[in-house]
Amino acid sequence: MQKIAFNDDISETLLINLYFRSLENEVKEPILKDEFSKDIVKNIDYDFAKFDSSDLSRIGVIIRAKFFDDALIEFTKNNDEVVIVQVGAGLDTRPLRLEEICPNAIFYDLDLPDVSALRDSLVPKAKRNFNIASSMLETAWMDELKAKHPNAKFAFVLEGVAMYFEKEVFKEFFLNLARRFEGIVALDLINNFAAKMDSRKHDTLKFMKKAVVFKMGIEDPSEVEEWDKTAIKHLSTGVMMSMYKDRWSLRARIMRIFPSIRNSCRMFVFKIN
Repeated sequence: MQKIAFNDDISETLLINLYFRSLENEVKEPILKDEFSKDIVKNIDYDFAKFDSSDLSRIGVIIRAKFFDDALIEFTKNNDEVVIVQVGAGLDTRPLRLEEICPNAIFYDLDLPDVSALRDSLVPKAKRNFNIASSMLETAWMDELKAKHPNAKFAFVLEGVAMYFEKEVFKEFFLNLARRFEGIVALDLINNFAAKMDSRKHDTLKFMKKAVVFKMGIEDPSEVEEWDKTAIKHLSTGVMMSMYKDRWSLRARIMRIFPSIRNSCRMFVFKIN
């Protein structure tokens, strides 16, 4: 088993997503089938069991992953040549999950160098699957991808990433994508209510060694469109707590009565060109 240490405090959160995807395989009728994650978890020396009581995040992680998978499948159906870039890929197994369903897609997994090296050691590669070891905020990797695939349509996926950046920093990153590529950006965004939450009260983040800070909340997708009305268009929204209602706990069903809680985490797809 491999013991893990990260150079960045936020990077440890990638293990939460991995673990909950592995547990979904044990559900009688899983929302997301990901047999690959279970094998990866077995090879990591980490106290995953501390997350077992985190019922809200457990279902939320799965719904979010399923929403993004479905968005990418739909995108590849409508375009001949597709490049899918996972930004902040962590140990996600999406290329393995989708390579047969999306045979016209090339997958790139972008993350910080230490995470990228960990990914190489733990996650099997899909046939057309490559790593990019870089900060997402750099633009060199964007220009290289654009030059390498001049005729492709691009899909960028940011899963559990955006809330850890200051809004102005993330806006610059988003605009750098929108002004270079044609395609979509799929991401989850928390609202201002959630952004003000003390992460030590969060059902999984409270277990991180250092306090995780949320830095950005977005109330409405029109705010993102306002960053550049000619290059960014909102296409669809998924309200996490309103999806797969029978899978949420009684506590969650009561909590989602309140709009600020129900809309605390939503998934969006934006068109860029």
